[in-house]
Amino acid sequence: MKKGENKQKQVFGLVIALVAVLLGGVLFMGAVSGWFGDSEIVLDEEYYCTECDGEFMELANAEYEELINNNATFVVFVDQGGCTTADNLRGFVKDWTKENGIKVYRMMFSDMKETSLHESVKFYPSVAIVSKGKPVAWLRADADEDAAAYNGHDDFVIWIEKYIKM
Repeated sequence: MKKGENKQKQVFGLVIALVAVLLGGVLFMGAVSGWFGDSEIVLDEEYYCTECDGEFMELANAEYEELINNNATFVVFVDQGGCTTADNLRGFVKDWTKENGIKVYRMMFSDMKETSLHESVKFYPSVAIVSKGKPVAWLRADADEDAAAYNGHDDFVIWIEKYIKM
């Protein structure tokens, strides 16, 4: 074996080792961040109730920002009157809250624009899940993959329960 070939093999081995270390680091950070395994969110204790009536808790802009600053974990329904899709989704959310003993906030879309939530939720109606003060999931009225959740109670339940631990 020539001297140059041996050096090439050493460099190739070092490159492979570097790639393996980098890939392992990315996978480790992903595991620590919750990329794998159970990613369900547990709401703050005050949002679970034994006899929920399905009515929303109204959420003012200042209250929303206070919850965000306090790293709260909660659900907010983004509503707007006079919208058939909002009417349907409102019914799905109310039914789900009664079935599962969950309290959910409601914020009007026109008011939401004055909060930090507007950075994530661009259209109404929507349901946003906020975990530790950060919106982590929300229904996208403009996304085909969320269309089923807007059109059927069971599909809405499937969507929300892939995030919320019951």
